[in-house]
Amino acid sequence: MEKQKNIGRLEIVPIRQVFPKEAKHFTVWMEEHIEDLAERLNVELSVVQREKEVGEFNVDLLCEDNDGHYVIIENQLERTDHDHLGKLLTYLVNLEASMAIWITSAPRPEHQKVIDWLNESTGENISFYLVKVEATKIGDSPYAPLFTSGAGYSVKGNWQDKKRVGGSSLFTSRILAISFREK
Repeated sequence: MEKQKNIGRLEIVPIRQVFPKEAKHFTVWMEEHIEDLAERLNVELSVVQREKEVGEFNVDLLCEDNDGHYVIIENQLERTDHDHLGKLLTYLVNLEASMAIWITSAPRPEHQKVIDWLNESTGENISFYLVKVEATKIGDSPYAPLFTSGAGYSVKGNWQDKKRVGGSSLFTSRILAISFREK
């Protein structure tokens, strides 16, 4: 059998190899490429402010959706922890946001369950997402973040249809790739 020469092999690389510092590299990249994430989540987002003060704390990205509602994004380039879960809730409540997106390189199943529970327990006006990010490349290509859903809303790839789905099945069925673009 002849080997295909135009098909490369997807390689997963450590996320910190691409984004050594979360605030300085990843959050800045997300701010500059928010439309890529928004497209994959099937929402319209525009960045209001990076590192927005919330009392003595700072939310990584404060955004607005197309209805003018606040959306908060909390980045964590390591395993999820209770500290970041608390931050997510603190920012959501204090900024009266309608959506919270937690981006992480390693979601714990316990935190997936919490996000699913929050979606089941809160009204239709509040949405929570847990999104896994990995760094990928093919051969000598530029790095590309690979986003997969961990918990949140989904039906047929549309995360905004408000049908609640458990997190574990989404990891195997929803793959959302975002490639780097130079600005």
